[in-house]
Amino acid sequence: MRHRQPLRLLAGFAAAGIVAACASTPPSGGPTTNSVASPSGSPKTGANWLAARVEQPAAIEAAPTDAPVFCSPCHPIIGTYIDSIVASHGSYLAFGHDQPPSHAAAWTSTDASDWHRVASLPAPDGSGIAASLVEGNGAILAVGESAGVAAAWQSADGLAWTLTALPAPGDGATEWLTSVAASSGGFVAGGYEESSTAQRAATLWRSSDGAKWTRATVQTPGGDSEVTGIASLGPASLLAVGIAGDERRGTAAIWRSADGGTSWQALSSPAFATGRMLAVVAAGSGAVAVGERQDQTGAAAWYSPDGSTWVSSTGSGLDNSGLEMVMTAVAADGSGFAAAGWRTDAGNGSAVVWRSGDGRTWVHEPQDVSFLGAGLACVLGSPRLMVGGTMGWPDTHAAQVWVAPPG
Repeated sequence: MRHRQPLRLLAGFAAAGIVAACASTPPSGGPTTNSVASPSGSPKTGANWLAARVEQPAAIEAAPTDAPVFCSPCHPIIGTYIDSIVASHGSYLAFGHDQPPSHAAAWTSTDASDWHRVASLPAPDGSGIAASLVEGNGAILAVGESAGVAAAWQSADGLAWTLTALPAPGDGATEWLTSVAASSGGFVAGGYEESSTAQRAATLWRSSDGAKWTRATVQTPGGDSEVTGIASLGPASLLAVGIAGDERRGTAAIWRSADGGTSWQALSSPAFATGRMLAVVAAGSGAVAVGERQDQTGAAAWYSPDGSTWVSSTGSGLDNSGLEMVMTAVAADGSGFAAAGWRTDAGNGSAVVWRSGDGRTWVHEPQDVSFLGAGLACVLGSPRLMVGGTMGWPDTHAAQVWVAPPG
């Protein structure tokens, strides 16, 4: 089973020698400690970001790597990955998967510094969660894949969960949902269908209740395509971003819906040729998409004031001296926009956080010591800036959450 975001993360780290934007209703309280910690260790003061304690399977806690004599570099016997974080009912929830074999995973925390596994989450073989959202009443909807078909998880309180498998694509194909957003008629979700010959086609779905889903009509380009992010511009206006062509050599793609996600039309722009879009967010000042440059020599970002006209963003924070650097997620926060991702370097690679006041110009935050050997797959903009992903390459792939310092 291919979980797109984590595999992109690991592929990038391997090349260096060494994984959807999050939105939610603010919880009460939150961490204030300025510290770092190992996944199971005690926090240590002295760093800008708090690396939370995230509960791991015993295979990671007790024996994170093969014996060195059998590996160079060593490889983990199991990996855990966080791909989405939301806040609801005064708590935080993180979603992702374990592998191998792949199983959906979820963690919960009341203060963002201590995370515990959600044992009640349905997690059959071949399942994983890529994106989630919180409804106005605090209910949670998450999407991903289960046993080769698109799937959705629902919970009213984060404790009791229901798993729904969407209609199978047929002809030996599999399907994976990468993104989800609210619409005037309920919800929309997007991803891709992969044929038995590994050809991908972008797919979009709509649902009034998160349980029953109907395929939407979407214009797809010739060749491969996939949806990687969805954002709501208004009650019935939606954007879906993604990739046209190969996921490592293709270009950006955007679809727009004016009817709540029932039908989608492809947009075009010269700016789309500069890279691949992996996430999108909409705020009062416009829409921002992020990803990587087409030639894999740095991160890429785009800005639109209206969702229709797009320009490439700029800034020294997008450069990495010609080496690969990828923005995997973006969110709006109180001061503009925050993005998360990773970069390759001369060592083990590292996680990166970027900031932008207007979505047009980007800088990256100073590197935190706890970001070494880590990669980010999601970002939560409020009530406190928070990022999630995996850490510990090459000996461990352990799910991790970092919380920004106050202020």
